[in-house]
Amino acid sequence: MKKILFAAAVCCGFLASCKSYQLNVVNGDAGQKDEKTGEWVFENDSVKVSYSFNGQNGPVNVGVYNKLEKPIYIDWQKSALIIDDKAISYVPNNIALNGSISTVTDYFYYGKSSWLPNASGYTNGNINANITLPKNSTYLPPHTRSSINTLYLNDKKLFVTDTAYHLIPMTKTYGDAVSSEPVKSATFSKDNSPLKFKSYLTMYVVNGNEVSPATYQHSFYVSRSIMSSVSPAQYDEFARRRGDYFISR
Repeated sequence: MKKILFAAAVCCGFLASCKSYQLNVVNGDAGQKDEKTGEWVFENDSVKVSYSFNGQNGPVNVGVYNKLEKPIYIDWQKSALIIDDKAISYVPNNIALNGSISTVTDYFYYGKSSWLPNASGYTNGNINANITLPKNSTYLPPHTRSSINTLYLNDKKLFVTDTAYHLIPMTKTYGDAVSSEPVKSATFSKDNSPLKFKSYLTMYVVNGNEVSPATYQHSFYVSRSIMSSVSPAQYDEFARRRGDYFISR
C-alpha cells in the first residue's frame, strides 16, 4: 500500500512540474496603447474604439463610444475578427446552452419477471438553462458606449519553435520575499509573429433620414511570448491584469 501511495505522489509531482503557461503580449496599430490598462484605443471625431485581450485564450473585448450628437448603429453581423485571412463574424453561428436536466424514469414489468429486458419505461425530465442570443446590431445614442465579447484568439498554445526562445530573468515577489527566476522568452516582429489578426468594424451614422456607413480596420500581432512553469501573474511585470496580453495553457 505504501508503494502505491508513493508512486501516486511521484506521478502527481511529475504532472505538476509539466504544467506550463504561455503568456503572449499583443502589439498593434489601433491608435495608442493606454499604459495603465494595456488597452488599445483608437479615436477620431466620431467614435472611440478600445480593445482588450486579457484572459485565458485571448477573449476579444471590443468597446465603442459614440462621440457624436447623432446616434450610431454598430453592425456586428458585418463586423469580423480576421485571423490568418479567415474572417469570423462577431456574431457567432453557434449558441451555447448552459443548464441542467433532472429526470425520473418509471418502469412497467410484464408477467412475473422483474428482469429489465422484460420491462419498458418512460422518462420525464425538466431542463433549466439560459440562452443568450447575440445581437446583430447595437444602437448607440449620442455619448454612450457599448462592448462585445464573443470571440477568442485561440484555444491552445501558439506554436513557437524552441530555437526562438532564450532565457531571461524575471522578478517574483511573494510577501516580503523577492526572487529572480529564469523564464523562456521570445520576441517577434509583425512579419514573423506566430499570430497576426485584424478587427473589422462596420458602423452607420444616423442623421435624420440619412444613413452614412463607416468602416474601421485595426491590425494586431503577438510581439512577445513567455513560457513559464508557474502562472505569469506571480511575476511583477504581469501582476496586474492588462489588456495587452493573454495566457494559454
